[in-house]
Amino acid sequence: MRKKAIRILNLSTKQPNFSKEEKSSGFIYLGILYSKTKEFNLASDCFHQGLELMVYVNFNYHENFKKAIETFIKSEDFERANFWLNNLIQRQSYDNKFKKLGELEKKVK
Repeated sequence: MRKKAIRILNLSTKQPNFSKEEKSSGFIYLGILYSKTKEFNLASDCFHQGLELMVYVNFNYHENFKKAIETFIKSEDFERANFWLNNLIQRQSYDNKFKKLGELEKKVK
């Protein structure tokens, strides 16, 4: 079922009529699915694409952001891990829940 879900989500992220938020969400969920199948490099790419779509948009904290940073670390993509961890932690200016990600700072440095 995961492979089928991955196929469907991949198609959905390419739909021109979907909003940036919908595409971003699709990439994040693709990252989660790839992480579950231990395809960490693909998961890392999906998380990055999903976050990149929303880089200039304020959005609320979600536990999947922690999974994204952990996946960057597992795939040894420390440049992305540092960039996104810093970006997300700065978002505590409008949502205090982003502080939770501070515990990951030790793992990336």
